[in-house]
Amino acid sequence: MPVLYSRVDTVVVPSHGVFCLRSDNAELQDLATAGRLAFADGIGFASTVVGVRGATEVSNALVSVEMWSRMPVLLRDQGPFDFAWEGVIEFSNGRWCIDESLDSSMRLGLELPSGTGRYGVRVAAYNHNEALDRYEAAQAGSDEGFASALVELKQLDTETAERYRIQLWPVERRG
Repeated sequence: MPVLYSRVDTVVVPSHGVFCLRSDNAELQDLATAGRLAFADGIGFASTVVGVRGATEVSNALVSVEMWSRMPVLLRDQGPFDFAWEGVIEFSNGRWCIDESLDSSMRLGLELPSGTGRYGVRVAAYNHNEALDRYEAAQAGSDEGFASALVELKQLDTETAERYRIQLWPVERRG
């Protein structure tokens, strides 16, 4: 049975509609690759980065990062998810970060309980499609309606806000 070591919750403000969970020593090339792939396909993996495209470039998103002892089962315990992707990234110095987080400790980097190595990553999105639908409907409406919808998209109500659950687990550890 996999063991949940820790869970950290944060709010992200995606840069150009994308946020990235990465090794804190990720190469710029990996950031660019993951961001480009995420922008095109929703999720993008590079060797030290996973990029996630938000539903809009104007909304804030709630993100939970969970550290597991091994690959957890994907449960629908937070309601139905819009999509889930899995991949593997490298953490060569045992620290991860999210630059777009409003939490300064998360931007600086947090220790992985299992240390350095390759980690499985699963990203599940919740309320992504609903946020996208609200944004597109607002764009089709009046200027006043659009401004009001933008304010609503930035609110962080856990029932309606765009949310992401990122699960990490070691696949291969180094000494």
